[in-house]
Amino acid sequence: ERVGGTTVNSYAFPERADGAGLALQFATDALESYNARFGLYPYTEFDVVSTPMLALGMEYPGVVAIALNLYDPKEEVRGFPSQVMLEGTVAHEVAHQWFYNAVGNDQVDEPWLDEAIVQYVTGLYHLDVGGERAAQGWRDGLYYRWDRVERADIPIGMPVRAYTGGEYGAIVYGRGPLFVEALAKEMGQETFDEFLRDYYTSHKWGIGTSDAFRQLAEHHCQCDLTALFEEWVYEK
Repeated sequence: ERVGGTTVNSYAFPERADGAGLALQFATDALESYNARFGLYPYTEFDVVSTPMLALGMEYPGVVAIALNLYDPKEEVRGFPSQVMLEGTVAHEVAHQWFYNAVGNDQVDEPWLDEAIVQYVTGLYHLDVGGERAAQGWRDGLYYRWDRVERADIPIGMPVRAYTGGEYGAIVYGRGPLFVEALAKEMGQETFDEFLRDYYTSHKWGIGTSDAFRQLAEHHCQCDLTALFEEWVYEK
């Protein structure tokens, strides 16, 4: 398929052609959503590849790998139908083309800057494609993740090595996007949307940090966000 100036390819073995078609649709929908919200995808090609792997998906510049079992319509993955998981995973990995690829960050010491932001952004995809009900379903899933550690008040901005057991997934992927949502509420949604687009534009092909993220947000809202970041992000 084509999205603007980008050719989108979806690869799978012939017996998973239906799943490859779904992955292609999810990828093109996500590219259209994120192009409109943040700025154009920077390459002329984007590839989605079905791959046997333990994770649900993995991002690389210009290409994402998606777990092979998500392409099987008979599969149930982590308690959900495979198609549901395929859509969320593809939308999540596509978002990494903006936050991880174009806007880089230290993925070991500040993983929230791509994973938590991308989780929040995936909710925007669901809003654009499926409406409020779909977005609320994604949001409910964030609380489901955080519930794995009983909604513990653990900072989202710690290095990967600082989390133990299941804390990393619960906090960075669950609590993290809920912080981004709280930030949007504090700033006002319209102001926050302008800020996130500016963060992408101004840090494109550079490296973002927690402090740079906060300072740019404060510039947009003309407010002091220190207390909010201390509550959610920074180590106590």
